[in-house]
Amino acid sequence: MIAVASSSPLHSNSHLQRSSVSLTYTTATLTCAHPFISLLQKCSNTLQLQQIHSLMLKTGAFHNDPLLFTRLLFASCSFSDDPFSRRYALQILSLSPFRNTIVYNSAIRGFSLGSMPEECLLLYLEMLEEETFFPDLYSFPSLLKACSRISAFSEGTQLHGCAVKVEAVADPCVQNALIGMYSACGMIGDARLAFDKMPERTCVSWNCMIASYAEIGCWEDMKSLFWLMVEQSSLAPSSITLVRMITACTRSGDFNSGKRVHRYIEENHVVLSVHLGNALMNMYARFGEMETAHKLFDEMPESDVVSWTTLVSGYAGVGCLEHSRKLFGKMPNRNVVTWNAMIAGYILNGCFKEAAFLFGEMLALDVKPDKASIVSMLSACVQLGDLRMGRTLHAYVEKVRTNFPLELVNSLIEMYSKCGSMDPAEALFKRMEVKNEISWTLMVVGYVKCGEKEVALEIFNKMPHKDGVSWNALTSALAHCNYFSEALSLFHEMQRAEVSSNDLTLVSLLSACGRVGALELGKWIHAYVDRNNIVMDAHLASSLIDMYAKCGCIELSLEVFDDMPKKDVLTWTMMIQGLAMHGHGKHALNLFNQMMQEGVQPDGITFIGVLSACSHGGFVDEGRHYFNLMTQVYGISPKTEHYSCMVDLFGRCGLLSEVEDFMKNIPTNSNGEAIWGALLGACRIHGNVELAEYAMNHLLELDPSNSGAYVLLSNVYAKASQWADVVKVRNMMKGNGIQKMPGCSLIEVNGTVHEFFAGDISHPQSKEICLLLDEMEQQLESSNHLQEFDICTGYI
Repeated sequence: MIAVASSSPLHSNSHLQRSSVSLTYTTATLTCAHPFISLLQKCSNTLQLQQIHSLMLKTGAFHNDPLLFTRLLFASCSFSDDPFSRRYALQILSLSPFRNTIVYNSAIRGFSLGSMPEECLLLYLEMLEEETFFPDLYSFPSLLKACSRISAFSEGTQLHGCAVKVEAVADPCVQNALIGMYSACGMIGDARLAFDKMPERTCVSWNCMIASYAEIGCWEDMKSLFWLMVEQSSLAPSSITLVRMITACTRSGDFNSGKRVHRYIEENHVVLSVHLGNALMNMYARFGEMETAHKLFDEMPESDVVSWTTLVSGYAGVGCLEHSRKLFGKMPNRNVVTWNAMIAGYILNGCFKEAAFLFGEMLALDVKPDKASIVSMLSACVQLGDLRMGRTLHAYVEKVRTNFPLELVNSLIEMYSKCGSMDPAEALFKRMEVKNEISWTLMVVGYVKCGEKEVALEIFNKMPHKDGVSWNALTSALAHCNYFSEALSLFHEMQRAEVSSNDLTLVSLLSACGRVGALELGKWIHAYVDRNNIVMDAHLASSLIDMYAKCGCIELSLEVFDDMPKKDVLTWTMMIQGLAMHGHGKHALNLFNQMMQEGVQPDGITFIGVLSACSHGGFVDEGRHYFNLMTQVYGISPKTEHYSCMVDLFGRCGLLSEVEDFMKNIPTNSNGEAIWGALLGACRIHGNVELAEYAMNHLLELDPSNSGAYVLLSNVYAKASQWADVVKVRNMMKGNGIQKMPGCSLIEVNGTVHEFFAGDISHPQSKEICLLLDEMEQQLESSNHLQEFDICTGYI
């Protein structure tokens, strides 16, 4: 067959000249083997190999040089990526004039490095069966490497036994190959056992074992072994091992060990190669030490695009966007990763429009975006709520890509669903050949947020596999969208299905319990947290405090608060707001003073609770003091909520002229509905008709359909006995088509949440409930505690 190949037109000199390997040697030159070895080293495919083989046959070099034949055989086995190439390689071996162990080892090594490493093992078995070959020290490393590449653990252990039998296992190269094989097959314990049994460990052995730990992310074992190598052997780790060690410190969050490795590098005068310098820069950048990272950059003998990108990404990560952008502009070369880093930096810092502008610049310069670019920009669209940009990105992807990776499709679905456009999300979802739990969950949560909870629950029930993330995501979404009953029902299903709840779900459910007054379920969740030893972090504790306060159990809120070993501003704020809600104004203010004494910095939300406590308690002087403290000492700019608390405070105390003076100093952009609503409420209490009409006009300018404004003004007129004006207001509401939203109340009884709307008699016990309410009303009338009725609706 080989002789035929030499005369075949496929292997003629004309074809050889057209190949990528340049063969310009004369016949006299070809009698020497060395040019052929050079050509074989440059050879890149089977066609070129066959052409070189043809010339070797013509010149007779093939039969005169064992080394040349061995190189030819090695190359043919390395290209055995299809049945024809494999047969060609085996035919060269079968027609070999030199049948010895060296030749066989060359074939085994070639197969082990090729695209079909399993052929190495098949060849080994065939030769053993023919009893033409017996393995030696040079056979096992290649055979074990083939086992590593295809995770052939059973075959690898058999080779280990054979190596022991022929006493080859003591060779360091065989031992290193065993470590690599066991670790590649996921048997890291066996790899470490082989390492520990080595009588003498070379630098390659240490580096091989360290690399094995790095491959599977066993960072602590890797770090321990590294320091063992450094401290107990005279061997120095290679540059690659140092890079792996720094990467391990970075990924495991062990900054101290990373700095220790850096000291080792400096003390031992290790040359700072590009890869080692980049690893150190990346570590310091990840931990926010940008001054050191930049110093390393300046000290590196040479830098590459990765070095620059690390600086750009690092400065963006610590919020220094201006510096990051300047470095980006100075870069001598940029690749798509660099553009992605700058775009991601803008998105990380909330500069979504700047990210979109940079993406446009990237396209204008003909830099082709990759999957990461599109995914980042889709997240910016979500944050901006920019459906138009999202659709443009989708159209671009459809135009330039033939295949859609799962992550990219999921990002598109997330963009459409969070922008409230479920039709294109549904179309993408139906087109997907492969859907994972994330795909299903995005659809479910998207429909909940669009107000179609029935569709969401239907999709959820059709999910082929529901993981904990799916359950928790749907439960949290229902709670956030005020579908409290459905959220609590789903939580009960989770418990029956023995699905664990995460912190986010528990926080959402506690919020739902507070909103619907489900005290017993809230207590059960609290017990669930204790029973499962869930860490009581600030968010979870704050949610419990808020839930107990809203369910009327301020004492239990205080118990949770007092049991917290470490309190942050969120925990203090929730407790202050809870006390203010229950009318314990003095206690709330005392707690705020204690908070400041302990050095906890209050924020704007904390001051809302403090000012609310002053408002409900009628503490005018204290209110002025804390408002000035917030603005002048802590430098917090007042928001609409702060202004409305002050207006409510002055209004409750009848200081209406002071309210007018205070409101003149409120900026226009903070002059919201809550402020004018508070003023209108104060007018209702004190019967100031003229000021109520003034407040009403401003309130309707902001929101003409505000039914509460009409109701409050109607009550002001009723209190002043101006009945004609009451009728006028009611006629205005009818004429403008404005209806007061019916009040809604929820209460938990025996673990079931009952929901009531004003005027609704659909509850099966509505007759008994109305009779009890009538009895309560009579008792309130007899004790002169009956509050005013809403003139327009007839409800308290």
